[in-house]
Amino acid sequence: MKKVAVSIHARDDFKPEIIHGLEGLDYIHVDVADGQFSHIKNLNLDVFRVLNQSYQTPIIAHLMVVNPLYYIEEIIPYIDIFTFHFEIERDRKEIIENVRHKKKRVGLAINPDTSIDEIVPYLKLIDLVLIMSVYPGGSGQKFLPHSIEKVNNLKIYKDKFNFFIDIDGGINIDNAKKLDVDILSSTSTILNATDPNSVISLLKHSDEQ
Repeated sequence: MKKVAVSIHARDDFKPEIIHGLEGLDYIHVDVADGQFSHIKNLNLDVFRVLNQSYQTPIIAHLMVVNPLYYIEEIIPYIDIFTFHFEIERDRKEIIENVRHKKKRVGLAINPDTSIDEIVPYLKLIDLVLIMSVYPGGSGQKFLPHSIEKVNNLKIYKDKFNFFIDIDGGINIDNAKKLDVDILSSTSTILNATDPNSVISLLKHSDEQ
């Protein structure tokens, strides 16, 4: 059975009620964007505190920012996994060690144009790889089909390095069946559904269909 994360944005107008009543969630995935790494800007870091106090669900922080270290202190008490992008021009190992020092798990996100080969040296250092199946930005984008092959290429390393595979972007019930991942992260497929709890259940059991 796959795990499911509802993906939301750290917007200024965020209200925790948006995910009230959702059943079966394994994670809450929160996108933070600085307007530099991508064109979107969502920097309401108080979202993490509010979610932590409102729900018992573990939180994955997805930092689409050029300097992840700048944000660690403010959000680290409230999250389970701190995920930053491979593509930034920073010392990745320094960021990983900083998160580890704070007794949290760490993930590495990769954009659609980044190959699995590029991140292999880091797989022994991290707990999660987040494959972006759309380009960083707003929700509602179409799933990029070559993401399926990327997942399969990454799976080769799982037994050796023991990390989770997460995927985010354009996830729906149909493509979920083709994705051999640990975590499916979805925004619109869940939140725009007439019966979101049924959708969550279908996503969780998508490897059985």
